Amino acid sequence: MRIAIDASGAAETRWTGIGTYIRWLLRGLADLDAENQYAICYRLSRLRYRHNFPRIGKPNFRTKIIHEPLNPFFMRSLDVFHGPDTRLPRRTSARKVVTCHDVAALVSESYADERFRRMKIGRYRHVVERADRIIAISESTRGDIVRHLGVEAAKITVVPLGVSADFAPQPPDAQAAVCRALGLDRPFVLCLGAITRRKNTRRVIQAFHQVARQRDVLLALVGRPGYGWETELAPIEELGLADKVRRIGHVADGDLPALYSAARAVLFPSLYEGFGIPVLEAMACGTPTVTSNCSSLPEVAGDAALLVDPLDVEAIAQATLRLLDDEALRDTLRARGLARASLFPWSRTAAETLKVYREACGT
Repeated sequence: MRIAIDASGAAETRWTGIGTYIRWLLRGLADLDAENQYAICYRLSRLRYRHNFPRIGKPNFRTKIIHEPLNPFFMRSLDVFHGPDTRLPRRTSARKVVTCHDVAALVSESYADERFRRMKIGRYRHVVERADRIIAISESTRGDIVRHLGVEAAKITVVPLGVSADFAPQPPDAQAAVCRALGLDRPFVLCLGAITRRKNTRRVIQAFHQVARQRDVLLALVGRPGYGWETELAPIEELGLADKVRRIGHVADGDLPALYSAARAVLFPSLYEGFGIPVLEAMACGTPTVTSNCSSLPEVAGDAALLVDPLDVEAIAQATLRLLDDEALRDTLRARGLARASLFPWSRTAAETLKVYREACGT
């Protein structure tokens, strides 16, 4: 097969969840498949980030800069075109595969501004109508696609995301070095993700207020500001938590395993996720986690995390206190988490994606 993958989403300076997915998918396919020919495509607008393009180094993988509209001669030469960030070319005779990470814009009007929602909804509808096969990253996302976009379930294949082997329990010296660099001078709980309504940052801070009245711990907020961030962070001042909440912003990817390992607990009670990679990363590092009992998160966490109603501040606080105080529970969740995370290697994602390509071509 001749397969083109639009890797534009992996070219940004700071990796996003989609960028991480594309990079590890490419690595996994390169390790797995020496038979098929791959064109790793980048839109012309991403050329200025070419220093970030993944280096594959396999003879059956080549890099190509693409224009929109795409070169018709190139497009006619393909068997499969994969849009891993919910994009497809306007014209191609190739079989079209698209990855849908979530349909948050359709699930709730409160997760993004109206202009962004309209753009996302238009893109969802465009690609699902034109795709020959759709990859959903969780059973929850597949259900949302069927429910909100009217797609037949048979057209959708669930291919879970993965976690890198870099995410593993880190030694004390590595943990201490990261904590010093980030100003984390006391035990802390970690909340990682964009500062947005969907990530539920406001309720995390409100729950932490209850925890901080009883335990001498910090809250480390790691992530960029997003939609509604001012409102989400308002409880820091309202509740007098300025000396207990550390707003860290971006953390280098290489430092994340040590940061996860150093945390006493990870809080990820998101209102909606297509998958929830931070839960998987935390478990892989052996850190007990509180996450939500809705959307895809129970599917990812299994029995290896404490599940709570993300709208219930008291429940988030009590679950956090349990993880801080109950060493037997911590040990149980640590063992379960490590075992659970081992079920999600990126090699599995690559192998199941290659199977979708073959199904799309009828081979």
